[in-house]
Amino acid sequence: MSRKFIAAVLAISTTMAAVSAAPVHAASEEDIAKLLAGAATIFIIGKAIQNSRDDDRKDKKKDEVRHYVPDHRPHQSKPPAYGYDRPIPKVIPRDVKRHNAAALPAQCVRRIEGGRVSRVVMGRCLERNSISTRSLPKACRMTVETRRGEARAYALPCLRHRGYTLARY
Repeated sequence: MSRKFIAAVLAISTTMAAVSAAPVHAASEEDIAKLLAGAATIFIIGKAIQNSRDDDRKDKKKDEVRHYVPDHRPHQSKPPAYGYDRPIPKVIPRDVKRHNAAALPAQCVRRIEGGRVSRVVMGRCLERNSISTRSLPKACRMTVETRRGEARAYALPCLRHRGYTLARY
C-alpha cells in the first residue's frame, strides 16, 4: 500500500482515539458491528487501490510492445555448406592416431580415490617431462588432493577420448 494511504489511516485513527476519550465500558454488539464494518471498509478501499495499481502496471507493459523493424540492407546469399563441389566430411575412427596428440609418459599416471575418474595424469609431471600442459584440453583438467596440497591433473579417460595415448617404455 502507498505511504499516503497508510498516513491517512493513521491520522484518522489517532483523531478518533483522541475524540473518543471516554471511560472504558463493555462493548456492545452494536459497537463490535461498527468496528467490523469500519475495518471491512478500510480493507475494501485498500484492495481497490491495489487493484488499480496492478491495472496501471499491466497497461504500461502493454504499451511497451516491440515492433518489428524490417532490415533493408541487401542480403548476401551464402553458398551451401556442402554442395556438389565440396566433399562430404568424413568421421575419423577413434583408433586412428591423431597427428597433433602426443604420447603421454606412463610414469605420470596416478590412481585417485573418490570422484568419477580413477586414473589421472599429473600436470607437474608432464611439465617435468617437457610436455606443455597448455596444449591439453581444458575439459579434462581437474584438481586433486595430494600430500602436499592441491595439484592440477588431467582425467586419463578424457585425454584418451581426445586422441592422447600413453607412451610405452
